[in-house]
Amino acid sequence: MKIKYPDYNNGLINVICSIESYFGIKPKHRTLPILDKILKKNNNKNVVLYLFDGLGYNILINNKNLCPFLYKNIKSQISSAFPSTTMSARTTIESGLNPIEHGWLGWDMYFKDFDKVITLTKNVIKGTKVKPAGYHVAKTLLNYEPVTDKINEKEGYLSKTIRVYSNHKKESLKEMRRQIKKITKSKDKVYVYTYHNEPDHVLHKYGVGSSKMKKYLKRIDKEFKKSCKHLKDTTVIMIADHGHINVDYVNLVDYPNIIKMMEGNISIDDRATSFRVKKEYKKQFPYELKKVLKDDFIIMSKNDIIDNKLYGDGLENKYFRDGLGDYFALGVSNKAIRYDDSTNHHKSAHSGLTEDEMIVPLVVVNTNDL
Repeated sequence: MKIKYPDYNNGLINVICSIESYFGIKPKHRTLPILDKILKKNNNKNVVLYLFDGLGYNILINNKNLCPFLYKNIKSQISSAFPSTTMSARTTIESGLNPIEHGWLGWDMYFKDFDKVITLTKNVIKGTKVKPAGYHVAKTLLNYEPVTDKINEKEGYLSKTIRVYSNHKKESLKEMRRQIKKITKSKDKVYVYTYHNEPDHVLHKYGVGSSKMKKYLKRIDKEFKKSCKHLKDTTVIMIADHGHINVDYVNLVDYPNIIKMMEGNISIDDRATSFRVKKEYKKQFPYELKKVLKDDFIIMSKNDIIDNKLYGDGLENKYFRDGLGDYFALGVSNKAIRYDDSTNHHKSAHSGLTEDEMIVPLVVVNTNDL
């Protein structure tokens, strides 16, 4: 499998920086030249950004017969952020910041203030239903100003975020389409950011290549095409936060020698896994871990992660370094890591460094051409 490291000059961060620039906001990072050119040429009043969770470039290319409209309008392939997982990548799109800056480092993250690994979105101590505090830890300590809010602060501009989850019965892509159409009729210059949790949800449950995945790809293509055809004076952009790869799991409890060296639970994600290590084992640990994970993972220290700028560049978030732990295992084959087999019964996963996970599509449609 080909390894792909994050590219913060041709990636998700550059897409959102181009959008910020188009709406008169000075971005913190480089824009994406190909998107700058398209936005300038179209010169449309509205920009709509679709983020389909997990719809990686290779999934789209390999299923082009199911997604003919999306495939037809691919303009480029771009890089996810690190790790190639929703918490890190989606937050980059929503904030205009690299992960090192916004601090949402993965699905689970260690906070020194609590001495606990916290599942960020659920706001619980990992592996429990216990709240770590009387407030939402990630939303409070890792707070940022969304790009949509920045745009709304400008006179003559209007922006909105719309999220749709397939497991929320009252939400649908059809309703999303209706809301987008309504807001883009405003006399203001409009930016709409939309997020849908598919096909990620079905990919985790059923795997890449499954009939459920194919069903959702057809649905996404159909709804995206309908949305484009119902909009006027609009540049519609589609990206994904990451791709997917079918996996087999390594259960750490099967290796008591590794468990005894660990300081608390693993964090970040199952193919970009962070380990905190007891002081007396810090030198020995990476060698012992390598014996278990072999060539399925690249082992890096915290300093390796920082020096190689895997989380991008910019002003370090206050919680960044502590959140990294001591060592990382970065997936480069089809293996994933979990503490035991009580969780993560996923057929496919992400957050690793394979092209399937790291490369996402850039799809752009000028509705005036339809």
